[in-house]
Amino acid sequence: MGDKRSNLFQLLKAGTTTIINALGAAIFTYALSLKLLEITGSALGYGVNIFIGPIIGLILSPVISKVVDKYPRKNVAIVAEIALVICLTIFLIIYPLAVKTNLLVVSVVFVSISNICARFFSISYLSSTPDIVSKDYLQKLNAIQTTGVAIAGIAALPLAGYIYGKIAFEYIILIEIITEILTIFLTVITKFKAHRNEEKAHETGKKLIEILRGNMELTRLTMIAMLLNLAVTSLTIGVPYVVIHVLKYSSVVSGDIQSLYSIGVVLGGAVIAAINIKNITRFIIRLYSSFAVALLILGISLSFFKHETLIIFIVFELILGISTALSDPPLFTYVQEVIPKENLGKVMTFLYTLAQLLTPVGVLIYSTLFAKIDYPTVFLISGIVVNIIVIVVLLFLGKKSKNLA
Repeated sequence: MGDKRSNLFQLLKAGTTTIINALGAAIFTYALSLKLLEITGSALGYGVNIFIGPIIGLILSPVISKVVDKYPRKNVAIVAEIALVICLTIFLIIYPLAVKTNLLVVSVVFVSISNICARFFSISYLSSTPDIVSKDYLQKLNAIQTTGVAIAGIAALPLAGYIYGKIAFEYIILIEIITEILTIFLTVITKFKAHRNEEKAHETGKKLIEILRGNMELTRLTMIAMLLNLAVTSLTIGVPYVVIHVLKYSSVVSGDIQSLYSIGVVLGGAVIAAINIKNITRFIIRLYSSFAVALLILGISLSFFKHETLIIFIVFELILGISTALSDPPLFTYVQEVIPKENLGKVMTFLYTLAQLLTPVGVLIYSTLFAKIDYPTVFLISGIVVNIIVIVVLLFLGKKSKNLA
């Protein structure tokens, strides 16, 4: 009973940490984008995070994975948050001068530094899940964190829009500083099991390759997950493009449709947190395969029922959110169960960086396709290609996995 109560209390603290941290960051990021748009008159500010995050992640991934696996992860998370608070405080102080000179340049520098801090915190926290709760509660914690980010996403945009119009931007920076201080406090009071791994720096890359080669099941799941993440960009880019530029609806309609994704994540998160999965890999593969088929059905539906595009988008945004919530926590749980704790930082950094790198790649691919090809055809081709690759990966790597076994 005591162990159950302790785990539930840990779940409460970790879930609260996730929501507060994600909510504060989302409000601040959106408000900064609005401020850059207002000051510069350019939409470039909206793209700052999309491209800076992956670049920072790619450059620093070896360093992040080494630090997270070598030093106590709780300490890494706390130091990263303290560094972010210092960075935000400096930004608050110099903001009045930056507005008069070059806010865009100052913001790019700030976003770069804050991305480094945020990445250290995120990777160390994700890698610490087995140190926060016992094995039986891993999936619940992963589900709570996924759902928490979704809840923050639902609340952040309307809150940011309202706050931005009511108070000076300096106070929004101050709000973000307060949420980061609360994150530090919650991280301090959350219990982490002691962890330390002395490892030589030059072994980092080698160990990651060995890990992936030695676990073909993980490699197979990772490849499919990254492919689906790339394909999902078709909806991220396609929905606002089609709704606003093709169908001539307002941005409010587009935003309402896209918000269904977060609602789907909350619904799916509630389900995955309540159930126990006996065979995680089989569950994930079936879910990924089903979602790949759903992407094909999306393309077919738009090709034959083009006049029902809005309804089709509504249904598939909800399906996407539910699928994400059902698949991500089990995948993280699987990684946390099969990968030794001393190597979790490497694998989590690899997954996190790869997922982020594919976002700008997907933006470039699908932005080009939607500009040149009729949108039902883009979704149909995307669905066909995804299903072919998923089948090849499942068959080829499935056989290789059996041979290694």
